[in-house]
Amino acid sequence: MSSPLPLLPYTYVPGGPWPHPTRSPDGHSWGRQHGAIDPIMADQWQSSPAYLRAIELFNAGYYWEAHESWEMLWHAHGRRGSTAELLQGLIKLAA
Repeated sequence: MSSPLPLLPYTYVPGGPWPHPTRSPDGHSWGRQHGAIDPIMADQWQSSPAYLRAIELFNAGYYWEAHESWEMLWHAHGRRGSTAELLQGLIKLAA
């Protein structure tokens, strides 16, 4: 599983020495706009670029970034239902 997107220059750790990714002008995701994210089809999760990117980030140690990605998907599911519950578990795991 490989994304066409490169990994970010640093993994954010709250309280660490790096700038907040989205709140600081020096953050790795400052000004990045996220388009609408489609909910995951439970039987076609491997076709969801957003879900796969979050897994890639998590596996590479980018836990805060994976958390943020899964949270966007959780909101796309309206925070309800079995897929939303799975995403909520992943969010908590990465927090």
